Amino acid sequence: MKATLPTREAGAKGRRVARRPVAMLLGVAGVVCIGLFRAAPVFAGLLDTIQTNVPALKQVYAHDFHVGCLLSYAHIGFSTDPYVGGQSSVVDTNGGYLIKYHMNSMGPGNNMKPQYTVDLSGSASAYSAATTQEAKDTINVHPIVRFNGNLIAQLNWAQRQGFKVRGHTLVWHNQTPGTGFFRTGYSAGGTRLTKEVMTARLENYIKEVIRLLHEGWPGLLLAMDVVNEAVNDGTGTDRTTNNEWYTTFGDNSYIMKAFELSRKYTVQFGETQIKLYYNDYNTHDANKANGIVRVCGPIYSAGYLDGIGMQEHDAVSSPTAAAWIASYEKFSAVCDEMAVTEFDVKTPDFTAAGLASQANQVGALFKCFVERSARSGRGKIVNVTKDGLNDRWTFNVNSSIWDSSNHCKPSFFAAVGVGFSYNMLDSLIGHVDSLHWGNYSPGSWATLVAARTAAASAMAKNYSATVSAADTLGWAKDALLAAINGLVVTGVGGPADNDVPEAFALDQNYPNPFNPNTTIGFKVSGSASMRVRIGVYDMLGREVTVLVDEHKEPGGYKVQFDAAGIASGTYTYRLRAGDFVSVKKMTLIK
Repeated sequence: MKATLPTREAGAKGRRVARRPVAMLLGVAGVVCIGLFRAAPVFAGLLDTIQTNVPALKQVYAHDFHVGCLLSYAHIGFSTDPYVGGQSSVVDTNGGYLIKYHMNSMGPGNNMKPQYTVDLSGSASAYSAATTQEAKDTINVHPIVRFNGNLIAQLNWAQRQGFKVRGHTLVWHNQTPGTGFFRTGYSAGGTRLTKEVMTARLENYIKEVIRLLHEGWPGLLLAMDVVNEAVNDGTGTDRTTNNEWYTTFGDNSYIMKAFELSRKYTVQFGETQIKLYYNDYNTHDANKANGIVRVCGPIYSAGYLDGIGMQEHDAVSSPTAAAWIASYEKFSAVCDEMAVTEFDVKTPDFTAAGLASQANQVGALFKCFVERSARSGRGKIVNVTKDGLNDRWTFNVNSSIWDSSNHCKPSFFAAVGVGFSYNMLDSLIGHVDSLHWGNYSPGSWATLVAARTAAASAMAKNYSATVSAADTLGWAKDALLAAINGLVVTGVGGPADNDVPEAFALDQNYPNPFNPNTTIGFKVSGSASMRVRIGVYDMLGREVTVLVDEHKEPGGYKVQFDAAGIASGTYTYRLRAGDFVSVKKMTLIK
């Protein structure tokens, strides 16, 4: 985050935007709410409530990446949480419910930064109290590291809710404990440390942070921003101004050393699941991106860096999709994974037009994210984290996908629509490509080919604040699904479904994700009829319904699954035929 970042604690003051008439918000939402998301959200009549009849972001992107928020305990705490000494009062009593419904990861807003974890005054007192030079020398390189009540409360909350956490941050030119952290005796009046002594202090500081995380919350962190914002905007040169790290080391070697030590202690404490990141803002700036590659390349080659974090405090006109993609491609060569770490889009105003522009920009960028998601195998994005809780509690007011009362804005529906339609199109195109033209009438096949071409075009193009990705992808999805359902079977000229398959098979359902209907294909092999059973199960292994339970002759089959009475979520479906068993996953989003 930038140096002007306001505090995220309970005492922080954020401007609460005026409530807008619900009808106006819903009218704008209709611009970007495609297909099944056109229904008006239901409000409970309270000023500050969350909507649970909308798709959960973590389910929409379940097969793409983690979805999270960067915030503090004061924004998410529950009244039933065990009290932690020093924690702040909760400022939004429904914030935790909002985040729990939509997210599965989070990062601490401020409280893991060195300004809050290094006890500078305690370290200085210990140094002053030491009676021998040997004791002073030892204390001089062993700063006292403590986690405050808000960080402890947030890590506890994340652990109880089954969340993963992105740590932020170990080394930064800003929000350090002050110049005393780089001076003898931890005093601003002390002599600047040599590079060698500062390296020892850095090592013990990083060691203590990793130790505290391991002892208190083993396995909780999935990533750590080791170094934050070490490259200048515009030029891509090293950040040297007001950078005590650079001044003390005399160059940017502190960056490599921080990564080296972070790797050392994550391995030593058995926290190897923590991926080590370089994190920065304005990463779409071409020169800055080049600078980040220059800095990160050698660290990646040395085996210390895993990922690059892109903060993404964005405007409706910047970055363009093309600029974002260009930086992604540069970074891809010097990391194994990437994360969007502080995403927001500032709206020019709270008018219908302003909200629509914000929604379209959110959709345009989420389209970039989903088409490069790691879980889908399409790219390296493993996590998308939005900044703050809502329009009030965020770095840039009014930049969230939720308003100050935790209600979904048009930008929320744009994010949902893009994720749902893009993944459904990916599934439908895969199904279309498995069909043979000879089995269908020429007219219906021509319609299908045209719809597939249009769908591929919609998926390939970039979008902007003036062109809705959510709408365009939604229309393409509807047209392709209609063309599939409109195929006229002739059964001549190609392989027929009733040919005896060479092996048993269970196909991936299509579309996937779906709401509420999907099709599951399967093949029965052999020379005689046999009993076939296909059941649907929730993630706890409980049977939800049975789709097929009868004898089938060898051949190819399709079965429809209507999930109208089933809750959103990820389910498995299992085919059992004799000794053959196959299981696949599918996602229902309502």
